[in-house]
Amino acid sequence: MHLHTNFTDGKASIAQVIRRAEELGLSEIAFTEHVRADSDWFARFVDEIRELAEPSPVRVLVGAEVRITDFEGSLDISSAIRRQCDIILGSVHRFPDKNGQRQNFADTPKDDFADIEYRLSLGLIQQGSADVLAHPGGMSSRYLGGFPDDLYLSLMAEAKRSGMAIEINSSYIKDFEKYLSLLEKTDPYISIGSDAHLLSQLGECQSRLREILWSN
Repeated sequence: MHLHTNFTDGKASIAQVIRRAEELGLSEIAFTEHVRADSDWFARFVDEIRELAEPSPVRVLVGAEVRITDFEGSLDISSAIRRQCDIILGSVHRFPDKNGQRQNFADTPKDDFADIEYRLSLGLIQQGSADVLAHPGGMSSRYLGGFPDDLYLSLMAEAKRSGMAIEINSSYIKDFEKYLSLLEKTDPYISIGSDAHLLSQLGECQSRLREILWSN
């Protein structure tokens, strides 16, 4: 439920992704391209997906991965794009400074880093303007090597209360089994996403879950 194509920073075409999903036996996928409010190509993206998906046995959803812009959980998406989506993923990819402008990660004190990401994610969950919180703690995991368990648990518990799904993202999670144990404690809705940018990554999250949950 999280993949990218050559419409933004992925490498494969829509047709290639659908064909590979069929080969893997996936029952459902969601195209979730990086989108901003001024993404004027999105209608073409939707039309191409709908046309190519129509004859496929795979259920194909049209979606968007959208940046959280402030601590109130606002998303950088237009109402026109939102109306065309079957699923919307909200994610932290940038930190706002006190003026709402982009703050470089390098300029963010390490002691504040995880808390800022947490507050941005919490704002999205509480506002409820997306279906999925994508790669929670992802920026901290990528730039600091991890995200505190207590903050994961808080986001998961809040997501359960709100009904928003928390993503299991195989691109960002460092310790899969530990992350699953936190989900087990809180039991929110989940969304499974490889965050695929390459064809070889499609279905990766599903495969890792199968190895852990059904290997015995």
